[in-house]
Amino acid sequence: MRRSQEREPVFRGEITAFLVMLFVLMLSLVGALLESVSVQMTKNRKRADTILALESAFAEYDRQMLEEYDLFVRNGCNETILEERLTYFGAGNMNHSIQNQERLSDNNGTPFREQAIRYAKNWLGVDASLPDTEYEFYSETYLEEEELVHMDIQEMLAKGNEKLPEEGNPLSSVQRLKNKGLLTLVCENPEELSNHSITVESLPSHRELKAGNWQKHAEAGATDKLFFAAYLTEHFGSLLESKDNCALLYEQEYLLSGYPSDKENLEKVCRQILSIRMVANYGYLLTDTTRQAEAEALALTLCSLLTVPGITEAVKHALLLAWAYGESIVDVRVLLKGKKVPMIKTTETWQLQLANLVKLGTAEEVVSEKDIAGGLSYQNYLSGLLAMERKEALSMRSLDLIESNLQIKIDECVTKVEIQSKAMLRRGVKDTFTTTFEYE
Repeated sequence: MRRSQEREPVFRGEITAFLVMLFVLMLSLVGALLESVSVQMTKNRKRADTILALESAFAEYDRQMLEEYDLFVRNGCNETILEERLTYFGAGNMNHSIQNQERLSDNNGTPFREQAIRYAKNWLGVDASLPDTEYEFYSETYLEEEELVHMDIQEMLAKGNEKLPEEGNPLSSVQRLKNKGLLTLVCENPEELSNHSITVESLPSHRELKAGNWQKHAEAGATDKLFFAAYLTEHFGSLLESKDNCALLYEQEYLLSGYPSDKENLEKVCRQILSIRMVANYGYLLTDTTRQAEAEALALTLCSLLTVPGITEAVKHALLLAWAYGESIVDVRVLLKGKKVPMIKTTETWQLQLANLVKLGTAEEVVSEKDIAGGLSYQNYLSGLLAMERKEALSMRSLDLIESNLQIKIDECVTKVEIQSKAMLRRGVKDTFTTTFEYE
């Protein structure tokens, strides 16, 4: 009985020591958990501060770019500027460095093109998530002016040291038209055309640009060229719908041609439309037996005067080509006046008579210019040409115009950025994380 009384205080002391040790362990565990929670909360707060600060920094987008071209960009975003803006917006006491960034002009203007297509789809009410319809684009091969005359005729005549008569000969008239210059034939008042010009050597399409290092780009859809063309026609002017305070007035013509002056660009586009109309008009003449008979009769007359009847058929087709060429000049003239021309002519919509071809471009000209409802307008032809032009060339020329109009450096405009941040959480405890921002 006495021994058990002696052991009882010892046993109670051991239990007390165990409980104290357990309590200390519990306190240590709770302390560690609290420390871990505190570190994690600090980490989350630092990351949240960085995300909010980065979004706030990119909320300082270029307002003029958005208002004029519906593009979201931040003009200027080097590490010094970004560090200052992140600190200002509450992400201080950290080291921030840019790991990756995307500039508007990267990869031949791919970021610009992606934003433009996204805008066009939203503007036209197209669900960007829907699959694209299969659509094939073909590059148009335009006829050079020298190919618009039937060269076989000239070769045959040259071999015989003979020449068709000049008087009443539409082939000679076509050569005279070519020597006059196209704009003087198709523009009602060529002296009133724009004299605006730019220095292309200093623009994005010609100079060496600062480049970002963003690797991922959206896959272009099959019909995206159509949406891109729609964006371009909406935001850039043309001969018939020029915009104020622009470096060039004929902007869509510049997108297609890339020459420094409005007149050069307009002439290039007119030649392209002329070639398209030439093919369509010549194709129609090959189906019109009445007009073929008229051309054959004139060819027979010319060849009889030359006493070389064996080339009548060849002269007939040369006359048909010359007639189609003259009709195409009238077509372009009609288009530049804001009227419409049918893609495929009919007897009723044909404008130029063969007898009047020799008077075309003179004071004695007799032409019945027609505005055909349901036909194609000048803008329709521009849109079609834009859809066929290389997207890289269109993108860079678009950036040329934007830079010239807004007086900014396109390769300073940032659209995406990924930054790495290093934060001190506790003494000896650091956190490194990345944050990404992109305009959507």
